[in-house]
Amino acid sequence: MKPTVVVGYDRSPSADRALAQAGREAAWCGAAVEVVTAFHWIAVTTPVAYVPMNVEAALKTGAAEMADTGVRWLREHHPGMSVGSRAIAGATADVIAAAARDAVLLVLGNRGRGGFTGLLLGSVSMRTLGFASCPTMIVRGTPAEPAGSIVLGLDIDDPGEESIEFAFAEAALRGARLCVINAWGVNSAGGSDPGIAAEIALAKARTAVGARAALESLLNPWLAKYPDVGLDIEVTDESPGAALVKAGKTTDLIVAGAHRRGDGSLGMRVGPIAHAVLHHAECPVVIVPRT
Repeated sequence: MKPTVVVGYDRSPSADRALAQAGREAAWCGAAVEVVTAFHWIAVTTPVAYVPMNVEAALKTGAAEMADTGVRWLREHHPGMSVGSRAIAGATADVIAAAARDAVLLVLGNRGRGGFTGLLLGSVSMRTLGFASCPTMIVRGTPAEPAGSIVLGLDIDDPGEESIEFAFAEAALRGARLCVINAWGVNSAGGSDPGIAAEIALAKARTAVGARAALESLLNPWLAKYPDVGLDIEVTDESPGAALVKAGKTTDLIVAGAHRRGDGSLGMRVGPIAHAVLHHAECPVVIVPRT
């Protein structure tokens, strides 16, 4: 079966940027695109709610027309691409995450039509991430000229092959360099004693050397698998979130991992580092589910 990229679409400016990115991603990997729009009348938590049939039909028609707007745009800008659409009743986050269950990528804007303009990341996008079971891209920032680079945040002690695989594959598809950042965020306050400060500096330097060697050993098999991908390794004592957000100013994409839920249910547990990047990065961010 042809791989599918799913994009949540509601005709908002943020969703328009997500739609354009979904088209690019599908073109790079030879995938089809499915444009998904959700609709519901009142809170779905109201069990006795009655929706008149004509109201439900009108809502579905409006949602289908909205999704078809996205389909027409994609077909115009990517002739020959396989594009379809679905209008599904239900809470937006639940609907989109379920529709993307077997997708190679889910693409979302950072804020939809119903969100507060001051939010750094819309609640629907964040909720969808919590339900998603495939790599999920939040399209942040404003369109810019490609920098030709991708950043992967990596913890040496808990690296996660899924996020490494995604980052290398994405860099190969884009013809981009991959920069792997390991940030350990050590509290190096040593007061005013110059002797203590020198010891701290030496310990940090030794830690950086060891971390770089460990990363090189970890990544060598992936370089062999993706020989055309240029690799840079950056080791820093900054906090991981701050290091990745800073990198987002000069890169095309940030990739980070999130553990799958441990209770057997679908979705990801987005940790504090990924959370910080999702709220503050100035470029698109992909969160990759991992064991």
